[in-house]
Amino acid sequence: MRESQLEKELEQAEEVYDGLVQTRRSLGTMLAETIRKGKDLKEFGRHLRDLPQLIWQADLRRTELKHELLDRRARQAEDEYRRAAEEVSKAARTLEQARRAYIKAKETAKRSGLETRRLAELRDKEAKHLQELRRVPQDAQCYQGEHQRGEQGGEQEEMRGGGQGAQKHWQRGEERAHDPSQAHDGNVRATSGASIAGEDANRRSAK
Repeated sequence: MRESQLEKELEQAEEVYDGLVQTRRSLGTMLAETIRKGKDLKEFGRHLRDLPQLIWQADLRRTELKHELLDRRARQAEDEYRRAAEEVSKAARTLEQARRAYIKAKETAKRSGLETRRLAELRDKEAKHLQELRRVPQDAQCYQGEHQRGEQGGEQEEMRGGGQGAQKHWQRGEERAHDPSQAHDGNVRATSGASIAGEDANRRSAK
């Protein structure tokens, strides 16, 4: 039986029960009306005896229908509760998985951040070192060029100085050759030296 049909039958049973209860409440008025109209009191007596049974039956029927309807709704509520509990359990498991995933992702992000900073620092350090290495050959080339120019300048200066010294020495020799006084001085020095050497020899032989 569908729930809508069950609700309809319960509504009818409620009306029957309410009618019988109302009849029981009106027994005094009905008895007075029967007496006033001169109706058979025996029939009224049978109806009075059957009324409690009819009320009981109507109450039983409406109670059965109400119980059946409530039982059906209770089962539906239990099914809904069970499905909701399953969804809650699934959601709780999903939430726990999400929480663990969040913690794991957070830790991974933290490690990645530290690694990123470390690598960035190493990269900047190596970039600075590379820049210095690239600048050193240029400085060395500039230094080498200046050093070579300095050495070449010194050699040229020495060559000029040596040439001038030789030229001056040659000029002095030429001047002595053409100057009689300087030539005579040279002869005098030579004669004096020879005399001194001869005297020394004579002394050694006399001894």
